[in-house]
Amino acid sequence: PRGDFRNDNNHGDNHQGDNDIMNRGNRNHSESGRGGRRGGGVGGGVFRGGPPNRGDDRLTRADALWNERLMQIMGPTHELPPTDTTDRKFLSQCRLYIGNLVDCTEEELIEMFKPYGEVSENFLNKEKMFAFIRLDYRANAEKAKRELDGQMRKGRMLKIRFAPIAAAIKVKNLTPFVSNELLEYAFSIFGDIERCQVMVDERGNSTGEGIIEFSRKNAASNALKRCSDGCFFLTSSLRPCVVETYEFVDSSDGLPDKLLPKKTMDFQKQRDTGPRFANPNSFEHEFGTRWKQLAELYKQKEEALKREMKLEEEKLEAQMEYARYEHETEMLREQLRQREMDRERQKMEWEMKERQAEDQRLREEDIFRRQSEDLSMRMHHQDEEMRRRQQDNSSFMQDHRGPGKPPFDGPPIPVEVQGGMVMYLYC
Repeated sequence: PRGDFRNDNNHGDNHQGDNDIMNRGNRNHSESGRGGRRGGGVGGGVFRGGPPNRGDDRLTRADALWNERLMQIMGPTHELPPTDTTDRKFLSQCRLYIGNLVDCTEEELIEMFKPYGEVSENFLNKEKMFAFIRLDYRANAEKAKRELDGQMRKGRMLKIRFAPIAAAIKVKNLTPFVSNELLEYAFSIFGDIERCQVMVDERGNSTGEGIIEFSRKNAASNALKRCSDGCFFLTSSLRPCVVETYEFVDSSDGLPDKLLPKKTMDFQKQRDTGPRFANPNSFEHEFGTRWKQLAELYKQKEEALKREMKLEEEKLEAQMEYARYEHETEMLREQLRQREMDRERQKMEWEMKERQAEDQRLREEDIFRRQSEDLSMRMHHQDEEMRRRQQDNSSFMQDHRGPGKPPFDGPPIPVEVQGGMVMYLYC
């Protein structure tokens, strides 16, 4: 493609090379763009705001922020705000690819597109003679493409196409109740969305697929990774989203004759004969019929495969509903068992508390009984001690009075002696 790209006359061979250059240029511009107004000169692109930090703390904070966003969207989605349909400036759909740029500077590139609107960013590769530029609105980009495509500049024909959208994904396996609003509402947790649309058929029914265009490429990569690693559900149905990369192809112009490789032998051989109908029972008619039969066989097998897949989907839906019923029943049973266990645990706790209270009461009664017995015992000992001392005092006094003296007839008189002892004297 590089050799054909430098050939002025062989325009058709440049088509495949241009597609490769568009894809490579798009990736280069997204990852390490230079010269763009938003890129901040050399080293722009995804490194705006500093290089990414792969530390565990940064990843933990990012996961926590993502989980917080996910918690915010969980819940009923019966009423969602309508999608904003106003035109926004500098979207990915307004980015153009320009090929066959010979001896062009960034100033000349900007001046070339200034009549068609405001220019936001540009990327120029002088060695491979291609560039990318972003205009303000889609209508202005279409006008610039329509008027500048095919013009001669310094002996080369300009080739202008809409650039591939690197931040786009395709979402499959959607349920019939997923709308544009719900799809955008669900995937907004990964980043800002420029355009979100659910595909429909001729009757307006969902085809089960949707296209999402993010503002940044890392948001699309994050959505692709997380939805591929896990199961992301948009409704109560257990049909997870299937996310794939989506390559936008500008097919509005089709394949003009000027892009065909006219100097090749295959082109000359195919174009030697013009359009015609084959004569019946001729060689051409025989093989033409066989080709038609092959196409019909392909159509029949495709329809049979669609019917088979439809039956498999219905079978899976029935299994899913039955499994959901069994799961909910098991959950109710588990809740009932948990309640019974809680009730038994509470009953055991109450019985234990009652036993503890009874044991405490018995201990207190035993302590009270022991204290009463000790008190009675001490009072009995005191009485015995008092009677013994009275007898000792009486004997002592009788001995000191001598024989023949009258006995004591008065009440005893307590007299305190040394040591705190009390003696009773009888008169």
